[in-house]
Amino acid sequence: MNRRRQRGMFLLQSVVAMALFSVGALAVLMLSASAKRQSADAHYRATASMLVADLTARMRLGPRDPGALAQRYAGEGAGAARFNTDAALVLPGVAGNPPAIAIDDNGNVVVTLRWQVPGETASHKYVAATRIVD
Repeated sequence: MNRRRQRGMFLLQSVVAMALFSVGALAVLMLSASAKRQSADAHYRATASMLVADLTARMRLGPRDPGALAQRYAGEGAGAARFNTDAALVLPGVAGNPPAIAIDDNGNVVVTLRWQVPGETASHKYVAATRIVD
């Protein structure tokens, strides 16, 4: 090729290289943001799991009669109030989504815990079921 046809080729190569580098850098930034969001979700889910495990352990330590469990942990009972307070301290948005504890006559317990991360419109949910019997 003659010298005249190659004029500006270096500039064109530089622009293409910068464009490719910019696309790659943008992809890395998006991946990093996604990883951070996933990490926060995993942290909140693990925290919810530990809260529910603590609640069910306290249920197993006390009277195991379904009626006594329902009186203490369902609705406005002292155990439910403590659980709600603990959840509100460590999970965001629990105050707007109060936990639900359902206990039937056979000792089946279902705990539903919801939280909402600031800046998100949807709430997250953790549901655990267990059976507490004598």
